[in-house]
Amino acid sequence: MPTVNLELQMKFLCELDEALTEALNRYADDGAEKLAELKYMKSEVTRAQRIISERLDDDKTEDHRLSHPVDDYREAAFT
Repeated sequence: MPTVNLELQMKFLCELDEALTEALNRYADDGAEKLAELKYMKSEVTRAQRIISERLDDDKTEDHRLSHPVDDYREAAFT
């Protein structure tokens, strides 16, 4: 399974969010339908950013677990 560069995706989403913000300002007087579409796109970008952020946090937590084993995974010896 190919790996995905989440940092690169986040960078792209940030740039897309900025572009949508500029478009909302530029087309503020162009009608409700166009604004509604831009706002929807911006909300989807925000949702995607949240998902990518959660995945990045999960990856960091997993990396930490791999470098510091949790007691639950240690072998126990009973006498």
